[in-house]
Amino acid sequence: MNLRTLGLRKSSPLRADHPGIGQRCVLCKRAIRAGDRTGLVPPLDSEEPALADGLICHWTCIESGLSRLRQGETAAGTTRQFLESWADAFSRQAVAGERCDAYTSEADFILKNGRSFEYATLPRGVRMGRSRECFRNAATLALRKPDIYMYVEGYAVNRWIAMHTVAHAWCINSDNLVVDPTWDEGAEYFGVPFRHDYLRRVLKARRD
Repeated sequence: MNLRTLGLRKSSPLRADHPGIGQRCVLCKRAIRAGDRTGLVPPLDSEEPALADGLICHWTCIESGLSRLRQGETAAGTTRQFLESWADAFSRQAVAGERCDAYTSEADFILKNGRSFEYATLPRGVRMGRSRECFRNAATLALRKPDIYMYVEGYAVNRWIAMHTVAHAWCINSDNLVVDPTWDEGAEYFGVPFRHDYLRRVLKARRD
């Protein structure tokens, strides 16, 4: 896991005059001391760490916590089960209201037109995009290399971001393996591939 993608920055051993000396580690609650290596967590609305916010941790505490999180596993079929539950709820509402739409919900559309995809490490020559901009990152990659990648929208799981299924976008290669320029450790991808011409039309309409 690249901790920089989470906004974490590892410090050099702190000097005695560092402003963080004496503050409490957010994770273990022990005081930060001279010589400690620490990490600063930026506020949600900022890309830069802010010491004034007091979000400072021992680096060993950060690594230990992330190691425990990594050891957890996501059950197979998690995303499909989430979509099926969502689609079922809306389907029952549609029947009660006698609606005849082709799709009763976004989940229904994804289940009927999408499929699951297996995660693969980012191939050489593909760079990670900006965090929290998965739709832009995936669309950019697909349109830059249309002979290699196809754009996909759907849902997936990333335990570093949330413990549940979230909306996401990624690309797939000719082997239908995930090429994700936003997450470097995702799982349970389920989504719908979109043709390049349709993607271009949608992006153009949004610009206009």
